[in-house]
Order: sequence, then structure tokens, then C-alpha cells
Amino acid sequence: MKSKTIISIVIIILVILIGAFLFIQANSHNTKVDVISNSSLKNGDKVQILLTDDYRNVYPGEKVQIKILDDSGWANYYDVVTDNSGEASVALSTLDNGNYTIHTTYNGTLFNKAYHGVDSLVIDDGYGNYGY
Repeated sequence: MKSKTIISIVIIILVILIGAFLFIQANSHNTKVDVISNSSLKNGDKVQILLTDDYRNVYPGEKVQIKILDDSGWANYYDVVTDNSGEASVALSTLDNGNYTIHTTYNGTLFNKAYHGVDSLVIDDGYGNYGY
């Protein structure tokens, strides 16, 4: 009798866990981090991002990681927090002229799915030939 009670409790717990998982999955929102600044910037300019969902709802107070990677693999890492408009930015400095890749990562929350995006960036301070 005791083992049947334990098995019943385990089954109830499993049903609750599966139901909770399915509820969270059904109510989770896809998210996206858009780079809203120009794709060609100068040192001193800001890379600006916007965190939204599929319905263009913004997410304030959320942490987003920004990695700016040059052609040789050197990376600059930044952690930013979105403002009330779902936007955040990082000021560029000491980057050589050239082509860069911006990686944005949002780790998500219980009801907001994680996101990783890749965008292109050119730094052109008006001198040289992009370090080549």
C-alpha cells in the first residue's frame, strides 16, 4: 500500500512538472536584438541595440551582451542593460578602421526565449585603408 502511494505521488509530481513545462513553452515569447545604429560608424559613435519580441514589445531592464569582433578575431566585450524603451548602447573607442562583426546575446528569462544575433559593422574614421 505504501509503495502505491509513493508511485502515485511521483506520477502526480511528473504530471505537474510536464504541465508546467508545456505551459511555459506555450507562453514563451521569441525575442530579438536589433542593431539600430548605422552599419558604418566612427570612434566616439555608439552602437545602439533594441530588445523586442515578435510583437515589437520592448523589454526594459534586461541585460544584453555585445561582442564586437574584428577580422583577426580580437574581441571587445560589453554588458549593457536596456532602458525603458528597450534600448541600450555602447560608445566605440580605440577601434581601428576596418570591418567588424557585432554579436548580440540575450539569455532570456522564464517566459522570454534566448536570442543570439550577428550583424556587420564598419569603422571608418576617414583615414587609412582599413588597416590592410
